Amino acid sequence: MRFLSEEARGFADALDGAPTPDLKRDLWGIRVLLHKLGWLLWHEKTGPRELGVAVFVGVLVGCSPFYGLHTALVLGLGFLLRLNKIAMWVASNVSLPFIAPFIAFGSMHLGYWVLYRQPLPMTLAGARVLAASGSIVEVGLSLWLYWLVGSVFVGSGLGLVLGGATTVVARRRATRDNAVPVGLDEN
Repeated sequence: MRFLSEEARGFADALDGAPTPDLKRDLWGIRVLLHKLGWLLWHEKTGPRELGVAVFVGVLVGCSPFYGLHTALVLGLGFLLRLNKIAMWVASNVSLPFIAPFIAFGSMHLGYWVLYRQPLPMTLAGARVLAASGSIVEVGLSLWLYWLVGSVFVGSGLGLVLGGATTVVARRRATRDNAVPVGLDEN
């Protein structure tokens, strides 16, 4: 509980330190609060390493079978691990509707292989064996379990690639921003 109170105190202090926009017609200060909150979320933990880790965790969550809970998981893990929540949320959207079937299919295959050391039977005969093994709920839960186990590996692989790329791009950007332009040195 102490961790949460320290985190909340730090967040409140950071919110107070965020720049205050000059807005007209701000009823009860809601727009100012939203602007300060947006600024704080956009500028938190933006170092190359922190962004890479945030993207890794976001992709890992995005590949999981917890559809409908990805945003809540990202926010909870973001506060718990003190990572950039916006980068995590964007990365968790790796499971867009046109990509999600491939992630789910690959995760189920990999999860089945990890658990049983053989490929998932995706033939008609294999489907009959799965269907004969129990009710539709049991088969669905089995496939969900294969997806969950496989998503750890698929999400880790994709997260390493995308998180690594994010780290490289962020480092180059930081190096470019810190470089002194030619002809403008102080000599």
